[in-house]
Amino acid sequence: MGPLNEVTVYANGDSSKLSTWSNIPYFFTETLIAKGIKVNRVDLSPAPIPDFISRILRRLFRAFLKDALPSYFRSYPHFLDARRRIRRAIDAHPDSQAEIFLTFSFSAAGLTRKPVIQFCDWTYSSYLETFEERAPSIFETGCIRREDSQIESSDLIIPLFPGSAKSMLRCYKNREIYYLGNVVNTFYDAPQARIVEEKPHSQHVLFIGRGKYIEGARSLIAAFSYLRQRRPDLILDIVGMEARDFGELPEGVRCYGYLDKGVERERNLYYSLLKQARIFVNTTPKWGAFSATLEAMYFYTPVIVAPYAEFAETFGDDIRFGDYSEKDSPDKLSARIEAILDQPSYPDFCVHAHEAVKDFTWDRFIEKLLDLLKEKLSVQ
Repeated sequence: MGPLNEVTVYANGDSSKLSTWSNIPYFFTETLIAKGIKVNRVDLSPAPIPDFISRILRRLFRAFLKDALPSYFRSYPHFLDARRRIRRAIDAHPDSQAEIFLTFSFSAAGLTRKPVIQFCDWTYSSYLETFEERAPSIFETGCIRREDSQIESSDLIIPLFPGSAKSMLRCYKNREIYYLGNVVNTFYDAPQARIVEEKPHSQHVLFIGRGKYIEGARSLIAAFSYLRQRRPDLILDIVGMEARDFGELPEGVRCYGYLDKGVERERNLYYSLLKQARIFVNTTPKWGAFSATLEAMYFYTPVIVAPYAEFAETFGDDIRFGDYSEKDSPDKLSARIEAILDQPSYPDFCVHAHEAVKDFTWDRFIEKLLDLLKEKLSVQ
């Protein structure tokens, strides 16, 4: 195979939109394009009408069935529809040299002889085991078997996280599985001198996370009430949730809701909050908004997060850019926050945060991917 100059990228959503899957499909495809590679974008998200009907049926049957029903995205009808779209895309782009899937649920297995690459965070079975802490229901076992077949038929599998890579290596022993590092989803550089000089004077605590992170938000709000008694000028900025998602909020809490990076005004506000934050806190157990945490660190912000497996696997059990907090009481969490705010070497925390993620660039990630394709699949 000659020099790589065209690929087809499949995603669960429109990869040209920043709002799709934590911005990852957008940055993935745009970085390939910046390197002179033509990208054919294919949207594998469920068709709206059957997806809507499925949501209603899932709510209705939830009251009667003990076993969980999978989403329409993981259903067999959608699998058949996705395979139809994949076949159509292969026919429409005969010059494409590789089929890249930003999901583990689908591949081009049996439809092409071209290399098939999968890049995603974790498998569905791992998600159920880690986050829902349960075995798959009778309805979900078929989804998992289909996903296993797609993974086992792919040429290269690239998990986004190191723990996920280790788990997949155990499950899929004959597959080519590689962890290439993580990525920071940002448009902007972070000028060290100005940011590190300004942050020690900031009064802003930052939380980023949507509804599934509400446990961490509530914990921080309770801790913030303690902090405000001693620091009345302190402000808590919450991105991803509205004030109505909580009960009565203490003075100094500002809720911005979801900020869409695809909208310039909202994108500018999002990054201004990152730049001015003195500390980022999201202690939601099991998962603490990993992508947002990396962004905060990139902008020289110390962090306090739960020591969930993938974060600790990536950065270690002892971090020099913040602290771990797991199910702390409000007064204990507030003490952890204050310890960093009052740290004489606070600027060092800022620098260590940025240094820990400075190499997590999309340019570097895509270069590693292209090198891997060259080495393993004879794509030049």
